[in-house]
Order: sequence, then C-alpha cells, then structure tokens
Amino acid sequence: MSEGKEYFVIDKKFLGDPNTEPLFPFHLYVYNPASQQYSTYLHANSPLIKDKRVFLEQIIDKGGKVAVSMKQKRTFLVHGDVKEEDIEDLVEEPVHELVLKREKMLKELEQKQAEGKFHFKKEFKEATTKKSGSFQVLIDQARLEIQTLSVTRSHTVSLAVYLAEHLLVEDNFINRVVAFSYHLAKSCGMDDDQAIGDIVCAAYLSHLGQTQVDFEYSHIPQLKMNGLQQKEFRKHPALSQHLIRKSGLLISERCNQLIVQHHERFDGNGYPDKKKGDHIEPLALVLGAASHILEFQTGRVTGTEVSMRAIINCFKNDAPMTGLEVEFGKVIYDNLLNMFEDENLSEAEGSSSDTEETKQAA
Repeated sequence: MSEGKEYFVIDKKFLGDPNTEPLFPFHLYVYNPASQQYSTYLHANSPLIKDKRVFLEQIIDKGGKVAVSMKQKRTFLVHGDVKEEDIEDLVEEPVHELVLKREKMLKELEQKQAEGKFHFKKEFKEATTKKSGSFQVLIDQARLEIQTLSVTRSHTVSLAVYLAEHLLVEDNFINRVVAFSYHLAKSCGMDDDQAIGDIVCAAYLSHLGQTQVDFEYSHIPQLKMNGLQQKEFRKHPALSQHLIRKSGLLISERCNQLIVQHHERFDGNGYPDKKKGDHIEPLALVLGAASHILEFQTGRVTGTEVSMRAIINCFKNDAPMTGLEVEFGKVIYDNLLNMFEDENLSEAEGSSSDTEETKQAA
C-alpha cells in the first residue's frame, strides 16, 4: 500500500447483493483516467439502483477502478465484515530487494560520512600527485554513492547502480574515467539521480564503438594518427550508439547524447558534429573533460605518459601542453581548478621530472 494513499480499490463482489438496492455507509468513487482523479459516484446511504450497479460492474470488467476513501476504511471493513488482507489494494506490497539494498547503502554512506572517513580533495591529492597513485579510494566512494541512487527513477539509473555494483570495483582506466566523471559532475552541481545515472552509463558505454574499428588504432596515439586513421577512429561515438540501439539496451535520450557528444568541445573544435557552446549537452563536456585528461595522462593522446601533477600545474598556470589545449567551458574549467586547489603545487614546487615531462609533452 502506497504511503499517503487517499483511496483503495474494491472488487464488484463488495457491491452487495445484485438482487437488492443496498445502502452503503460510505461513498463510492470512480477513477477518471483522463483527469487522473477519483470522482464521487454514489453518496453514502444512497441506494445502489440497478442502472448504477450495471455501470459500476462494466467499469470494473473493463479494468476500471471503483474505490472507497481511506478515511472511510474502518466503516467499509465493519460494514462488510472483512479484514484488510481481504482487500488486495490494502495489502502491503513486499519491499523489493533492490530497495532494501539501497537502504543498506544509504545507511553505510551515512555512517561513513558521520565518521569523516572520506575527504575528496585529500584523496584526490593522494591519487594524482604521484605517477603511480591509486584511484581506489575515489572509485570505492563513487561506487558506494552511486549505489544509493533510486532504482525506481529510470532504466538508466538502475543500470548505473548495477554497473557500479558489479564493475566499479578495481582501479583500472575505465573505472578511473567513471569515478572522475562522477566526482566532477557532482562538483559542477549536476548531481541529481538521473544526471548521475546518465553520466555513469555513458562513461561505461561511450567507447564501445572502438571495438568496431581497426584494432591497431587503439595503440596509436591520437595526435599521431594520419588523416584516414583519424577519420575512421572518430566514427566510434556513432558506432557506440549503433551497437546500443541494436542491443535493445534501454537508456535515456540524454545518456545517448552523452555517448555521441563526449568528444565535442565548447569552442566547436570537437567531433563528430563540431557542436559549440550551449548546443552541447553539459554532461557530455564533463565526461569529455574527465576522459580526455586521463587519456592524456596515460599517453593515449600524445604517446607520452604524463604525471597528473604536471597536468595540474598546466591547468593552474594556464599553460596547456600540446594535446591538452581543449575547451570544456568555464563551469567545468573552474570546477577542475577547484578540485585541484588543495594540491598546493606551484610551478616552482614541481619536481624536475615533472618539468621534463611537461617539456617533452609540449
């Protein structure tokens, strides 16, 4: 039974003896699907004459609803000498196991927050100031928080919860993209359940199309591809979308757009459609920023691995390296700087190896 329910539906067997014109000490209501409201059909202590009975039975036989107000529930039960469990609409629905699991995750998150175990900027610093730094704590936190999303919100949100539970476990490249995208989206204020569900699913599915292009392209740095290779490689967003549609996977239209647009750039220099500014879904820019920074760090853009410290210094000093001079918009840029602000790393504080990395990448 839903909390705050105003009416409960009854079967025609509770309309009394069809050979009489019974009086009920409660009102009868009929549901109007057009207005999505219940309207009074028979007032209390009014006879249920034959014509009115026939009409009500026809409504019930065609799947319609005849109901009694919850305020008159006790009167109805006493009058009919029935119990709540005899009325299907009064029986409490069993709580789905996914709802129970979410409640468990919410309690775990609440307890963790009360204990102060997770400090994002501190953990981000630990994960990014060393070349071999681990993202595991950031991944674990994202996994826990994503599992607190409402699984009844949409197919995409429930899929995000499932993917987080089963895949967002170990520290690998794709999970770094998912976790970084998640934390950056939250930092930008794009943190409602549907937005998070969309970006998590898009982060997992956006490069699916790369399985349909020449395998060697995954081993060629993006800036070292020739014209033909770039043309073929840049088909992967559309191929990802095609594979998802062919599979019948249910995702939101916005999630679909994130997959197609995650390589678009705010200044119009992205692909596949060279969209610009507000014509790009904001969450696609978030995903694009997170994935591009991590791709740059691992050498997938230039062919040279770069520490996150060097990347952070480039952002702070507004001196981007070749391949990192991409535009994601002021909101994302400001929030990236905010995520980095506690690093306390000036250009002078960078190690000589970081300086050398920056020079090589440039």
